[in-house]
Amino acid sequence: MRVLFVLYGSIEQISGGYLYDRKVTGYLKERGVEIDCIQLPACPYLLCPLQSFRGPLRSLFRGPGSGRYDCIVIDELTHPSVFRAVSRRGRDCPPVAVLLHHLKEQERIGPLLRIAARCMERSLLASCDAVIVNSRTTARTVGGLLDSEAALYVCPPGSDTFGPGSAKAAPSRRDRRRPEGRTAVRLLMTGNVIPRKGHHLLMRILADLSDLEWELRIVGAAVDQPYRRKVQRLARRLGLEDRIVYTGLLSGEALHRQYQEADVFVFPSSYEGYGISLAEAIRSGLPFVAFSTGAIPELTGGRGLLVAEGDLGTFRNHLRRLISQPAFREQSAALSRTLAAQLPTWRQTGESFLRAIQQII
Repeated sequence: MRVLFVLYGSIEQISGGYLYDRKVTGYLKERGVEIDCIQLPACPYLLCPLQSFRGPLRSLFRGPGSGRYDCIVIDELTHPSVFRAVSRRGRDCPPVAVLLHHLKEQERIGPLLRIAARCMERSLLASCDAVIVNSRTTARTVGGLLDSEAALYVCPPGSDTFGPGSAKAAPSRRDRRRPEGRTAVRLLMTGNVIPRKGHHLLMRILADLSDLEWELRIVGAAVDQPYRRKVQRLARRLGLEDRIVYTGLLSGEALHRQYQEADVFVFPSSYEGYGISLAEAIRSGLPFVAFSTGAIPELTGGRGLLVAEGDLGTFRNHLRRLISQPAFREQSAALSRTLAAQLPTWRQTGESFLRAIQQII
C-alpha cells in the first residue's frame, strides 16, 4: 500500500496537528505502508488558491502520476491551496481523504476570511471520498458538508506523547519535581501564541489573582507576532510581566519537564477540535481548568473544572482555589489520573487510522 500526505511545510513542525501527522505516518510505516509527503509552501491565506494553478498540484490530481498511490490524504489546513484541484481531479485519481482537526470557519476570524474559508472548505469536503476527524464533535460539524457517498471516520489523538504512562503511573502532586526553594504555584499553558488560544483572556483572569503566590510558564511559538506583543503589553499594564516566563517552542524531554514541574494546567482556548495539550496535561496528572468549548467536554467526559466560554469570573474562581488550596489541587489531580486511564494512546490512533485508510481504499 502506498499513501501520499499533502501538508504545509515540514511534517516535523511542532504543533498538535503535525504531531498527529507524525504519529500516524510513523505507525503506518511500521505496518509496511509506503508514505510520501508533498510539502506545500505556506503563503498568505487569500493567496493560497493561486497554488492550485501550479504544475505539481494539477498533475497530482489529474495527471498519470496520481496512479502511483492507493490513497491521497490531505491535511485540511491546506484547503485554500488544494480545494480547486481536488474538485477538478481526473478519473484515474485514487481516493482522496481529508484529515480534519477543525474547520477554519469556526475560528474567530474576520467576516471576509470567514466567507472565503466557508466556500473553500465546503468545496473541498464536497469533493473528497472520505474525511478522517479527531473527535465526534468535529464529526458533527462536518457531517452536513460531505457528499452523500463520502465516508466519515473518527480517529482521536493519543495522549501518551512522553511515554506509555497511565493513571496509575502518573505521579501525585506531592511526588512531582519542584525546584528547590520555589514556593509559588506554577501554572502552565501550552500552545502556539495565537488569539484562539486565549492568552489575553488568561492575563485578565490573572490580574485579579495578584494577591496569591503564583508564576506562569507559557510554552509555544509566537506564530502571531502582533498578538504576542499585544499579550505582553497587556501583562505589563496589569503588572504581571515579572511572573510570566515565555519558554518559546519546546518538544520532547524539554516539554515533558514543563508538565512535570507544573502544579496547574490552564487552558483558556476559545475552540478546540480535540485539545491535545489538555490531553497531555491530564496524562501527566495535572489539575486543570478550561473553557468548555469544542471537543473539550468530549475529551474530559464532561468532568473537571470546565467553564462556559467567556465566563472569566468562574474560570478565575476555580483558578483561585487551585492556587490557594493544596488539598483541592490534589483532589483535581486525582481526577486527572482517573481520566488519563480512559484516554486513547497513539498506537490506538494509528490502528484506527490504518483501518480507515484500508476501508477508504
